[in-house]
Amino acid sequence: MKKAELLKTDHTVQLRWLSNQLANINHDSQSFLSQPEVIERAYEKLSSALVVNDADLEHFISVHLSKIGQQRLVTTLRVNKKRMGLGVERLQVDLSSLNNGRLNQIVALSGKTKIEIINYLICNADLSDFEPEK
Repeated sequence: MKKAELLKTDHTVQLRWLSNQLANINHDSQSFLSQPEVIERAYEKLSSALVVNDADLEHFISVHLSKIGQQRLVTTLRVNKKRMGLGVERLQVDLSSLNNGRLNQIVALSGKTKIEIINYLICNADLSDFEPEK
């Protein structure tokens, strides 16, 4: 899918990406946002609506994002499309240092990735072990 086509899809992903970028603006460094102060004001106006219009978001991105910013957004959209197409859900988990060490041992012994090992463990889990006792 081409850049122009991608920027006309997944507006909720684009809006989430944009809000995350604006939350991390560093005014002292060069940003891929063309003019951070102007963008912040324009974003406040854009997001003040109860529901952001897709056309308004597309216009905001075309006017206020630099070429590098647009490239990063397109990359994010491509990654998101690929993940969604695979039926994959991304999880972030905290493991105890002991369990992380054991997982690393399993990786070293098996040659499999952490993802493969976790999926294997879940697929082969005995569900009766997780039922509450009566």
